[in-house]
Amino acid sequence: MSRRKVVYLALGSRRIDAALRLTAQAADDGAEVTLVVLDRPAWAGVDAPAGVDLRRLPDERAVAGLLRDDGVLPSGAVLVAGDAPALVPAWDVARRRPDISVGIEPDATAGRRPRPADLVVVTPWYPGPNDDFAGAFVRATTDAVRPGRGAVSTVHSEGWFYPRAEASPDAVDTVSDRFTAGPGLFVVRDTPQGELCRVAVPSLTTGGYPQWIDAHVRAVRAVLPTGRIEAPVVHAHTGLYGGAVAAALARPEARVVVTEHATFLPRVLGKAGVRRRYAAMLDRADVVLCVGAGLRDYLRTEFPRHAGKFEVVPNPIDFDGFAVRPSPVTELNRWLYVGRLIEHKGVRLLLEAFAVAAAEEPARTLTLVGSGPLADDLARRAAELGLADRVRLLPPVRPDQVAGLMHDHDLLVHLSTKETFGMTVVEAVGTGLPVLVAGSDGPRETLAGLDGVAGRLIDVDRTPAQVAEAFRALAEELPRLDLEAAREILRERYGNAAVAERLRRWYDEPIEGVVAEPSEPSEPSGDRVVVLVTDAAAAAQVRPALDRIAAAGQQADVLTTVDGSFGGPGITVHRLRAGAGLERVRHAEDVVVRQVAGKVIEGLLAVARKRPEPGWEVVMRRARRLHRRGVRKVGAVFTGRRWVRRRADALWSEVRGTVLPGLDLTRTRYVVAPGPVGRELAARLVAGRADLVVVASPDRLLRGGAGPGR
Repeated sequence: MSRRKVVYLALGSRRIDAALRLTAQAADDGAEVTLVVLDRPAWAGVDAPAGVDLRRLPDERAVAGLLRDDGVLPSGAVLVAGDAPALVPAWDVARRRPDISVGIEPDATAGRRPRPADLVVVTPWYPGPNDDFAGAFVRATTDAVRPGRGAVSTVHSEGWFYPRAEASPDAVDTVSDRFTAGPGLFVVRDTPQGELCRVAVPSLTTGGYPQWIDAHVRAVRAVLPTGRIEAPVVHAHTGLYGGAVAAALARPEARVVVTEHATFLPRVLGKAGVRRRYAAMLDRADVVLCVGAGLRDYLRTEFPRHAGKFEVVPNPIDFDGFAVRPSPVTELNRWLYVGRLIEHKGVRLLLEAFAVAAAEEPARTLTLVGSGPLADDLARRAAELGLADRVRLLPPVRPDQVAGLMHDHDLLVHLSTKETFGMTVVEAVGTGLPVLVAGSDGPRETLAGLDGVAGRLIDVDRTPAQVAEAFRALAEELPRLDLEAAREILRERYGNAAVAERLRRWYDEPIEGVVAEPSEPSEPSGDRVVVLVTDAAAAAQVRPALDRIAAAGQQADVLTTVDGSFGGPGITVHRLRAGAGLERVRHAEDVVVRQVAGKVIEGLLAVARKRPEPGWEVVMRRARRLHRRGVRKVGAVFTGRRWVRRRADALWSEVRGTVLPGLDLTRTRYVVAPGPVGRELAARLVAGRADLVVVASPDRLLRGGAGPGR
């Protein structure tokens, strides 16, 4: 009987670990495996797993030629597209060769899709072939709540990131859509945690969060047989990805629980489109469980209208899965760090602090376990410090190997400047390993009351000398530590049973007091608001808020260049006519450049999608992308400084002459000015009046801390 033939394409640089692991597994299972890669720097020095034939090719043309060789790809073979750049040649084979099975993993079961379940977990992070560490906390949470839960399913939407230099986004998007309508970019299998559906989401590295989030929603929707998540309870991880998917795809009657872990939220919520998507998730979610109080408090401040939805439920820790070291630590010579090698984890500071401590004791060593962009810098710096033989950098290890690693060391040192929870620190204490930890939000909460019991908690952003001094103090305190007591305290806080009980409450029991707080001011006030509406986008933005202001008994003066109704009783509309000629130019530009040309391109793209070959569709996608870029550039002219001032000059002349005398600015506190022309006009209106406050959005008036009557 002939061996099964597997050809695995890994043409980019982002999924090398997955390629090596999956091809090795296929070879171990008895398949004849060929791994095809491009001759990229990332693959230099990478050897093929045992039993795998590695083919290094110079370019995509050579790949296409290889795939047309029936000897390489005989009838009945399996072709695996292992990353985003591999999708284009893989689709060409799928289109030409119905006798070839095309998928994203060698052992995918053709035709299997996710089944309905009692609980569906949705996450962008989960342990997988490319990263054992990713989302280990998600799997731990699922393990904790699974007993007695019925059918449990996990949907892992995995971002397959790729740079533009490795593949054309127009080509990748085209074939991704065609794969979605055909064999699909997903695999469904059974695991100890229940059914797992892993969905590939090709994502351009420079795409941006709104595009990435929307891509996750589209990809998961395409996989689901009904286009909906068929479960009474949906537990999503991270609001921007899993939460967005759950909010869009959960059934209307389903309970949607979101766990928020993300440390990057303060960095991205200010980006265009991100806050709106997060707010939409909050509108649908029944409750958002933050893994730490610091994260909860931050989100309550950012989204006060939904403050009642934010609660704290930590990550669960399986203490029974972490064997306690056979004998207690008696000296602190073998330092350990486990985690990502990135800036905010404090690994540079850790190395410098170790250098100070290492100078005092030749037996001291440091082991850094993890991967990340700082790996080479850390190795180089260790050599500069003369510590190359005392500092080891090891790749990430599987979660079930972490306890053994901790048993081989004397001290866990984590100096991260921001952590929402700090699972590794809790796991270390669970094994009996003392800890020296920077007190960012997560560790400060998890180790509350355990400073001097489990180790030492130090201030964030210490100097190397200060960290070394804290280490000396900890070494003196070592005989007085009580790791056994600390372990039991942490088990009561974060053990599987404790956390699972709290999660089941949010899954099953009626939720009281977590509805969105009303956005209207609770008591009407005599203060007036001036609202400047200078284009259709501003009108669409302010109308809903004006309705709420009117319903609350507030009064507002709306100065608008846009026709239509605004609000109700208490809303006075002042129609502005100045600058109408300039506005007509802008409107003509919008019709000709954006609307008409856009409709033509979309029509041609719809025709191209029906053609069997993807080439014409790729061309039209590129045309659409260039058209959108052109629209943005032309639009920039109409939001440029010169254009804005011309429109504002014309409008201000009218406002000053006919409107301003009728405004009661002595009773006005806020001027709402969305858009660049509105802001310019507002600056003139409030000049010399320190009592007037300009805000960009009417929603700011309806949030806690700033608003009429407050």
